[in-house]
Amino acid sequence: MKKIFLLSFLLPFICIAQSSLLPHIGLYNPPLNSDPICTIPVYTGEMDTSGYSEGNPVPDFTLYKTNGDSVRLSDELALGKPVLLVGGNYTCPIFRQKIVELNNIASYYSGQLKVYVVYGVEAHPIVDPSPYSGFVWTTSQNNNEGVLYEQPDTYGERIELIDSLRANYNIVPEILVDGPCNQWWLNFGPAPNNAYLIDTNGIVRAKQGWFQRAPENLWCDIDSLFGTNSGNCTTVGNNGYFNFSLTDIDSTAYGVPTDVLAIHSVLRNLSSTDNVEINISKQFINIPVDWSTALCGDICYAPTVNSTNVTIAPSDSLNFTFYFYTGASADSGYVKVRFKNLNAPVNTVNQRFFGVTLDPLGIPDDNISTLSIYPNPAHDNITILSDLFIGKNYSVLDNSTRVLIRGTLQNKTELPLENLSKGIYYLMIDGQTKPYKIIKQ
Repeated sequence: MKKIFLLSFLLPFICIAQSSLLPHIGLYNPPLNSDPICTIPVYTGEMDTSGYSEGNPVPDFTLYKTNGDSVRLSDELALGKPVLLVGGNYTCPIFRQKIVELNNIASYYSGQLKVYVVYGVEAHPIVDPSPYSGFVWTTSQNNNEGVLYEQPDTYGERIELIDSLRANYNIVPEILVDGPCNQWWLNFGPAPNNAYLIDTNGIVRAKQGWFQRAPENLWCDIDSLFGTNSGNCTTVGNNGYFNFSLTDIDSTAYGVPTDVLAIHSVLRNLSSTDNVEINISKQFINIPVDWSTALCGDICYAPTVNSTNVTIAPSDSLNFTFYFYTGASADSGYVKVRFKNLNAPVNTVNQRFFGVTLDPLGIPDDNISTLSIYPNPAHDNITILSDLFIGKNYSVLDNSTRVLIRGTLQNKTELPLENLSKGIYYLMIDGQTKPYKIIKQ
């Protein structure tokens, strides 16, 4: 496993605009495929404030394509064309989602603008900790899509990952490979999918901490630079309304200790004419001391981020995932998350997300999911419907496995909860080794 240490300082900002590039950083000679990747720091700061800001110069650098050809920034700018640099890596789901938009920009401005992807540190590897959390954070999207790769140990392994990316995605811009010691990532980031529009003087004309994250629109910045009208720089209001719904069966995720648990949902903009701006914030956190949580919407945030704003375009939707990073022992917890329309506070949704880790025999069976239990969470009573378990004895246990209620299941079973304290309980059925979760509010 790679060594990870906490980056405890921000890279220096350039405060005085100049008319030329800053001194060269990074590589002067092609790396060897066997060159080891240097230690990768953990960065949990803001992507928008890292690196170089608009109106300031960037340093010159030389990077290499996968075939070994060199590209030096000063040489590219000397050809009289601005340069767009977009950071990327295969294990960043956000980067993969933006490839179509990146290709569209590169194709539309072909001949006017030189576009490069700078391929660097993996954001969500397996086995190794994410450089944006310090935890192993593979993401459910990577699991679902089979994008399961370790952090490369060598420069050659990084090139192999680029080959795997190209085998599955058509990428129009040329790809530059960050060096073994990640100098571009460290100086221009640290970020998984940032973007820099650099004019021919080496000055940042537009900087995005996340490429094409609404409401920022790089088409507008490029059109402004060239005095063109691509038709993709549009302005709409922010008076939309949204709704929220779970895409998982319920708001509870199960696993075993040390798992990263995920609960999926979707936010939909109900307006066809206006954006909707939503604040997403953790309002109440009730988790074990060795757990942490993360928000993942249009981008995924470090566990230290408890609030963020997102913008959803007219008639569009945004997938939202809530993550629990669990501890070494079987336990449970929940977090109340508020989704608030910034321009219409009455349009607010509060949702509780629950995480439960059990021993390896404690994850619900597929057949037990045929039970219908409602309402859940409940205040006083729940109803259990199931033809599959008629006549089976059941018991309700607390977190310490103490039996609190016993009975026999009918086609419709009323289960009183009024004598139970608020909390999480487990329904056990004879013949089944795995429980179903009940929540008393």
